[in-house]
Amino acid sequence: MSGFMSSTTALKIFEAPAKNPDADRLREHGFSPTPGPDGKRVGWVGLGNPLDLAFDFGIDHGRFLAFSLRIDERKPSGAAIKIRLAEAVRDEAAANGGKVSAKRKKELKERITDEVTARADYLPSLVDCIWDLDADRLYVSTASETVLNILLDLFHRTFGVVPVPVAPGVDMADFFARVFRESLSVNGMEIAAGSSVTLVTPEHQEDRAQVVVVNNQGAVATALADGLRISKMALIATEDDQELTFSLADDLSIAGLKLPKGEKGDEADATFLLKADACARVAAVVEALSK
Repeated sequence: MSGFMSSTTALKIFEAPAKNPDADRLREHGFSPTPGPDGKRVGWVGLGNPLDLAFDFGIDHGRFLAFSLRIDERKPSGAAIKIRLAEAVRDEAAANGGKVSAKRKKELKERITDEVTARADYLPSLVDCIWDLDADRLYVSTASETVLNILLDLFHRTFGVVPVPVAPGVDMADFFARVFRESLSVNGMEIAAGSSVTLVTPEHQEDRAQVVVVNNQGAVATALADGLRISKMALIATEDDQELTFSLADDLSIAGLKLPKGEKGDEADATFLLKADACARVAAVVEALSK
């Protein structure tokens, strides 16, 4: 699984005031094998380990609190539902003169979906979290709205804090275009264009109906001259000879953040702190773009 202890990660940044958070409250809302009303099994576990129900990795790492959200969900086979529905419709049609109403087809599909889902295995997923207490930020290793809704609700119930996503405070298309032309300094880091950009026409800026990924500088320059806008861009951030690469979208979500490797023989805690610091450095750049 990808996440903050892996080589690359997604990153979504939230403002989350740290008011003397009680790390032990994570245990009160730890993962349970008992499904909730929605059929999902949800709860906190140790960072990066779905089996770490005792938080053996450790939660409190000085400036950072580290933990993961585990979500187990039954995901039925679409192919199984499709063939069972076809069989049921065929049998109904044979018993009713070849006719099956749309309403009846819908009822059959709902029943069959429920039956197949009830027999499906739980599939676990894991989302890493780092709460940066010094910066009052929460870092999450996904940009999935569905997962974030679950995570943020549980975070609020656990700590009594409502994280607020960092939102752009500048014209991101203009920022991307400036970085494409020349490197910029943002919050002490030198930001330069990476290998690719995602372009969108102005009329499709909201729905993203027409996008194209380009890694040719000449083609990008021509597209910008023709009025296209950059909605996502690979970036290289450099500070004190340390280089971080990632892709930044115009909603300030990050993908493909390359995390540093720990030295051979390092303790897991030391490796974590190295990676958490990289997340914090990138988050500082992103936060500067929200002001």
